[in-house]
Amino acid sequence: MNIIIELSRGAIKEVILENFMSYKYGRITLKPGFNFITGPNGAGKSAILLGISLAMGQITTERSRKLSDLVRKGEDIGRVSLILDNSKVDGKRPFPSYNKDEIMISRYLRKDGSYWFEIDYREASRQEVINMLNRVGINPDNLLIIMPQGMVDEFILIKPEEKLKMVEEALGIAGIREKLLEAKGRLQRIIAEENQYQDLIHKAMDSLDKWKDEYDRLVMSRELRKRLDELSSELIWAQVVKTEKSIASANEKIAKIEEEISNVQRRNEELQSQLSEDIKKVNELLETAKESAARAFKGDESALSKVYSSLDGLPEIFNRALDEHSRVKVGEYRIELLSSELKELRRQLEDLKGDLEQLLKQTKGSRPASVRTITEIEDEIRTVNAQLRVLGDVNQEAEKIYMDLKQKIEEYKEKLNVVKENKEKTLQEIEKRSEEWKSVIKKTISDINDKYNEIMSRINASGKVVIVNEEDPVNAGLRIYASFIGTDLIPLDSFSQSGGELSAAVTAFLLAVQMYVVSPFRALDEFDVHMDPIVREKFIKAIYEITKGTGVQYLIITPNFPSFYAPDINYIVVQKSQSGSAPKVIAH
Repeated sequence: MNIIIELSRGAIKEVILENFMSYKYGRITLKPGFNFITGPNGAGKSAILLGISLAMGQITTERSRKLSDLVRKGEDIGRVSLILDNSKVDGKRPFPSYNKDEIMISRYLRKDGSYWFEIDYREASRQEVINMLNRVGINPDNLLIIMPQGMVDEFILIKPEEKLKMVEEALGIAGIREKLLEAKGRLQRIIAEENQYQDLIHKAMDSLDKWKDEYDRLVMSRELRKRLDELSSELIWAQVVKTEKSIASANEKIAKIEEEISNVQRRNEELQSQLSEDIKKVNELLETAKESAARAFKGDESALSKVYSSLDGLPEIFNRALDEHSRVKVGEYRIELLSSELKELRRQLEDLKGDLEQLLKQTKGSRPASVRTITEIEDEIRTVNAQLRVLGDVNQEAEKIYMDLKQKIEEYKEKLNVVKENKEKTLQEIEKRSEEWKSVIKKTISDINDKYNEIMSRINASGKVVIVNEEDPVNAGLRIYASFIGTDLIPLDSFSQSGGELSAAVTAFLLAVQMYVVSPFRALDEFDVHMDPIVREKFIKAIYEITKGTGVQYLIITPNFPSFYAPDINYIVVQKSQSGSAPKVIAH
């Protein structure tokens, strides 16, 4: 794992403190590489690092001081400013939004606790400052980048999970686990969504079962009513057939009566003709008898025999004529009766035709090939009506509700399939990102562990950095072990090691991590408080050697002046004065 920081890439060129803590006005020039700030306690050394951190947007302050307490006593407003190097490196500027070699960021503090930021005298939000510095890997809240005074004790108390997060963030690899955790969070949301759809399907299926019976009753009711419509239509056709048969029967009767009237009329005509002949014969006989009687009266005796002979056949003819007359009268009476019956039949026929016309208007569809009797149809109608009565009232919304539930279930199933596909893809993504994270973090911690041991060996100690809960990225963390003077490796804590041992182990770990940190600026404030002079000297030399030639800007703050000198170290001595703390550059 080799990370190279280009020379002066976003380095701090100068720190300006105005009405800040004990400073009335101070300008501290920093250089790329090793910057060593020393001076007596209370002179204002830590104020420089605190001012840098605040100008960079740090959320909390050293020892949780209030911002209002950082404004110099007697003043209403203070300011901390950083002049950053924005010179081109390989033709590119660290902060490409600003086409200039220097950028100044400032933070103004008021006595009432309010504050604001400026970038080149333009008011800016804290987030804008944070985003700007994040471009070069600077995060003032990460203790592995800026270790304030008292950080050793604070670092020991930090949970293993937070230690690992700090390392990942400082090394610029936090995004790997963040993406993994984001995928895991997305998986949890997908699982919740999957459970939600499964629950919705289950509830919808329960409701569907309840509405299925009502829907079946509605379907049966509709089928029965449809059958009633069919039976009503069939009944009309049956009535049509019956009426047609009645019409045919009436026509047949009419035809018979007409034929009978015709026959009676013909017989009457024949009888009438015969009667007329018989009456004529009677009249002729009477006339002959009358004439013979007249002659006999005149004395013609022969005429008297003719009278008797003329009247001899008269009774027979007369009786026959009476019979014919009687039969004619009977015939006429029969014709009268038949005519009356014919008239009634014709009236009935017209009524039947009218009924047929009305029935035909009520018919639906084409005429069936065969039609049952009205009795059969009416029997089935009664059966169907009885079945409808058994069904009782049916919810007419049952079909809509039932179909809507079916549609919802299908929609839920489709969405559930999509969710399951997303779940499978996310599981594959998690597996891939998990392997990537494990690979990167193992290599990273392995490298840090090697450097940690290497640095610890300089003070005749050893150490180990291990990942805990490696299989659980959510709860994974770092545990740091140390061994001094041949003791067993044990985790760092304030009960197992002395203050000097803790300072040495934490500082060694910090240096091991900072060899891979992407931030161009790092700082240590009074890390050596509990160290003996020999150990302190070894660590200062180790820091110098580790950072030499890397282009990293390092700021060491300690009350103890180093016992060695290097021409490329920027030495700064802070001394007290009457007007307030002021920096004095001894050598650089």
